[in-house]
Amino acid sequence: MKKLFSLFLALVLLCSTGFAATYPCVDEPVTMTAFATAGPYTKGDFNDLAIWRVMEEVTGIKIDFEAAPSGQSAEKLGLLFAANTLPDIIFKTGLTNDNIITYAEEGQLIPIDPYLEEYAPNFYAMLEAQPEIRKAVTMSDGHIYGFPYLVTASPSNCSPKLFINTKALEAIGAQAPTTLDELTEVLRAFKTSDYNGNSAEDEVPWASDGYGQITKALYGTFGLGTRGGNSLSWDIDPESGELRFIPTTDGYRDLLAYLGSLYQEGLIDQEVFTGLIPELTAKAEQNRLLFVTAHNTAYLSTYADDFVGLEPLTVQADGEKHWAGQTLAVYANNTFITSSCENPAAAVQYFDYFYSDEGIRLFFMGIEGETWEYDENGKAVFTDYVKANPDGMGMEEALGTYVCWSGGGNPSVANDEYFGSHLINQTTVEAAQKLLAYGPDEIWPANFSYTTEEAELLAEYKLEIDTYVSDMTSKFISGAESLDNWDKYVEQLDKMDLAGYTELIQTALDRYNAM
Repeated sequence: MKKLFSLFLALVLLCSTGFAATYPCVDEPVTMTAFATAGPYTKGDFNDLAIWRVMEEVTGIKIDFEAAPSGQSAEKLGLLFAANTLPDIIFKTGLTNDNIITYAEEGQLIPIDPYLEEYAPNFYAMLEAQPEIRKAVTMSDGHIYGFPYLVTASPSNCSPKLFINTKALEAIGAQAPTTLDELTEVLRAFKTSDYNGNSAEDEVPWASDGYGQITKALYGTFGLGTRGGNSLSWDIDPESGELRFIPTTDGYRDLLAYLGSLYQEGLIDQEVFTGLIPELTAKAEQNRLLFVTAHNTAYLSTYADDFVGLEPLTVQADGEKHWAGQTLAVYANNTFITSSCENPAAAVQYFDYFYSDEGIRLFFMGIEGETWEYDENGKAVFTDYVKANPDGMGMEEALGTYVCWSGGGNPSVANDEYFGSHLINQTTVEAAQKLLAYGPDEIWPANFSYTTEEAELLAEYKLEIDTYVSDMTSKFISGAESLDNWDKYVEQLDKMDLAGYTELIQTALDRYNAM
């Protein structure tokens, strides 16, 4: 998988530099309207960001944005759809596959795939180079409606990562664990070590930014998640080759038994079911952490440099390593052309620029001479306006006066050259590399595509079955429910029509595989 992923990155770079559209997009300057979601670090009026000045010069298109904060954008956009008072473009605002199909059937969104080969050569080349992208963004009717966010910076497609405190290991006289038994022993030793020297037994052996990250961290160890980290409920049984519901497998039961033993012994953070990232950071700042499953070390505050990444853990010393936390580089479709747009071809060409080398650099780094410059090796690097802002703004805030990538949902490619190498620390990068070497050969997207009728049925199954599984998982781990009742748990799922749920997922999987 690592070789295939590297090939994909090379093809993306080749495609984004080897195919060029002709700009400007229009013969005469035009203005289009758009609704956008403003990220947390976007500064000032969305329309005043410097990126739009450059884009107007390049494309001949000026866009007037109505922007809403992420917490308000879904409701506001829903009202626009309901009233059918849509702008020409929906920008940086993710829609579920179900909503896309619904709005498309109502004629409010138009398919962009008929325009891609001629007007979006950069994005089209990526679809040709990596069929998994095309499959992930194609809806159940066979059309593509939105531009997706492609995140190819390697640490971003690997979550959680396994971080261990090397200074704490040295203090307790232990080596980095490679097996579950070794992990248990170092967690026990750390719990009573008074590592931070405050004469209180407040050490947290295993902490995380959510209990979902704790289970996901060991999916591969227990033979689960054979189709990657986007699919935590469904995968393919490696023995039978059949679709399976992970939460009813023997491997899942064994995983819960192991995590339950740790939690009930006080070796896993007792606030893992309710704690949030601020609480994790506070514990890190008190130097109370040994083993952390999290997306990056940014949460580990002052002592972040004490941590290094681990390879996947195994059940036995000679066990084969598997990592299930790798995800597909494709994130949700987020930028759409509506039926209000009089020149969809020009709009498609406009956004294709963000998939070119120059457009990616503009989207994530801003403007040459202002937010970035070339160093002596010819590499684009941030200026002091970003790295050491004279007004005291952090990197993301400083960039937020020029560009709008914060908050995600971007119609572009967050690659290593213009994104990862500048914004992701080396410890996190190395931790990801240690895990990605053991990723699955095939990775499913976060969601398959469904017809309107299928989507309604899926929502019912998720509401009942997925909610029940989540509730019981936390109870099994915490000890509120005994694993002696596992058979009753499985029987209850059968009563909830797990067979019908499985049939629905199989239908969507068959459609996906046939693309």
